[in-house]
Formats: sequence, structure tokens, C-alpha cells
Amino acid sequence: MTPAARKLVFAFFCILLFPRLVMAQDLVCLNAQRADVSRSPGRLLDLGTRQLGFWAGYSPNNPRLIGHTTDRSFLEFNVQYARVLRTRDNWALKYTAEIIPAAIVRQPKQGYAANGSPVDLPGKKEIYGAGLSPIGLQMNFRRGCVLQPYVNGTAGVLYFTDNVPVANSSNFNFTFGVGAGVEIWYREDQSIMLGYKYQHTSNAFTAPHNPGVDSNLFYVGYAWSWIQ
Repeated sequence: MTPAARKLVFAFFCILLFPRLVMAQDLVCLNAQRADVSRSPGRLLDLGTRQLGFWAGYSPNNPRLIGHTTDRSFLEFNVQYARVLRTRDNWALKYTAEIIPAAIVRQPKQGYAANGSPVDLPGKKEIYGAGLSPIGLQMNFRRGCVLQPYVNGTAGVLYFTDNVPVANSSNFNFTFGVGAGVEIWYREDQSIMLGYKYQHTSNAFTAPHNPGVDSNLFYVGYAWSWIQ
């Protein structure tokens, strides 16, 4: 058999084997669901399952999708509550609500141009804030499996000790974000989250200046689950 023929045969067997491996992995997840129903309040994400989690995220830079401000890094600490609202064999939909006890924006010092427009000055300052995101949904895929990819979205508010992201804007800002990640169940009722969130922050034209700022938030977190 020529080398080219051997490669074709090998590729053919790989094509045949791949669906079987995927089906076997899904079968493992389904068997885990059946076996753990009586004892697992966590990774099965049964209807009514609740979670309390903590995560920290950092954005080193600013995309310009909606906001127009750049050179603002963003650090956020988050406490998250979640409850499973709907389930199917391979997915679960969760409501999420978040408290943000600490948010830190590091931005250039602010001044004004001759025409009164805000401008960035040399040097940086840190501005502290806090807030909450009471509106949120998260969809987990591969319910019952150890590795569960997810997508989510949130909306809320943040209040800072100074104007963010520019002078003569506002201390009070609205936020919304969309993201994706993976929830890793290292125990039946405990998981680790690794994710990314695109977050937009602005005062929604409640102040003279509203350039808005976008953040690339990369975060890691922990969650504990239970059923009442």
C-alpha cells in the first residue's frame, strides 16, 4: 500500500471513529445524570438548583465597538447568585444577579480643552466604584458534564467616586455585558468558572459628556451549588 493510500485509510477510520467518541462522551454525561440524581445538587443543574459564586475580572484595554474612550483599564470583583429556570437534556437556563462590591478604573487625569471639552492629561489616577447587575441570564450547555460551556448577558449600574470615563460625564453609569466561558465541575456541587465578558459602560446621556467605554473583561471564579 502506498503512503498516500495509507493516509486515506487512516483519515477514513478517523472520520468513522470521531462520531463514536462524541457519542460515548455524551453517554458518559447521560449516565452521570442518571447515577447522580439522588445525590448531586450541582453539575446536573436540575430545575431549582441555586448557586452562590465569586469572581474577579480584569480588562487591560478597551475595544471601540460602542464606547469611544480608550486607555482605561478596569478591575472588578463580583458576587453572583444564580438559579436554574429551565432545563433540557443538554442545556440549562439560569437567572443571574450580581453584586459588585469593588470596581476600579485606572484612567488618565482629566482636564479641559479651550473649547470646554474634556481631555486626558499626563499621569494616571484610580477611581473606585461599586454597583449591581440585577438582570442576567446564562445558558449552560452539556448539562451534567464536567466541562460545561456557557454564554451569558447582564445589565446593571455602577457608581464611582469620580467622573468615569471623562471629566464632566458622570459618577453614575449604566452597564451591560455579553460573554462566554466554561464552567468546570471539579466536585458535584462546586465549580470553577473561566470566562470573557465584553462590557459597555456609559451614563446614557444623563450628563453633558457621554463617550462611553468598553472593556475586555477576562475573569476567573468559583461557585457552590445547592437545592432547597
